[in-house]
Amino acid sequence: MAKHKLGLSLLTLLFGLAGSQQLKAVTVSTVNFGTISGPFTSSGALGNQGQVLEASFSLTSATNLTIYTTSYGGGANANGTTATAGGFMPSLVLYNSAGNYVASQLPSSPMGKMDPATGLNGDSYLTMMNLAAGNYIMALSDIFVQQPATATNLSDGFINYGGGTTFSDVQGNLRNGNYSLNITGPSAAAAPEPATFWLIVPALGAIVSVIRKRNTK
Repeated sequence: MAKHKLGLSLLTLLFGLAGSQQLKAVTVSTVNFGTISGPFTSSGALGNQGQVLEASFSLTSATNLTIYTTSYGGGANANGTTATAGGFMPSLVLYNSAGNYVASQLPSSPMGKMDPATGLNGDSYLTMMNLAAGNYIMALSDIFVQQPATATNLSDGFINYGGGTTFSDVQGNLRNGNYSLNITGPSAAAAPEPATFWLIVPALGAIVSVIRKRNTK
């Protein structure tokens, strides 16, 4: 929890330094993935930048769980399909069934590919070793859509810090709403865990730059 709160506090501080902006509440959609026991892929599209997908799933035993996206830079999905590059820059946050924070990750992903149009590795990656059996909720959103720094539970909701409806990444490149979300469980080898928080900092700096540009228009 401390790492999560520190990351969100820094996020809020940077947005404050970027100047005043219009913050918008977001729309949340929910799906139930059921029991996850192996490689799993869910692909679709968010309706706009200010939308969060909350997907619930269950683990029947302790699992080395890895969750990653392939939709920003394209690439192979866990179910053998191939995602096309062009999707938004995603944020992944994992909660338990009570809505309490478990883990999060932001770009860049060790499993992501460089987008041919932007030259960025903008996909997300999250991994948990020996995650306990139980029910969980995965929140997938655009990188500009985060919980407020005061949030202590999933029920506190999300805010669209970008303030817009069209998708763009941290460098202002226009994107679409497509996502490809992959979950690998006990039958898949665990990928190495990156240094989570320090991957967030460069992205936050880029977000501030984009917001400053928006505020000067």
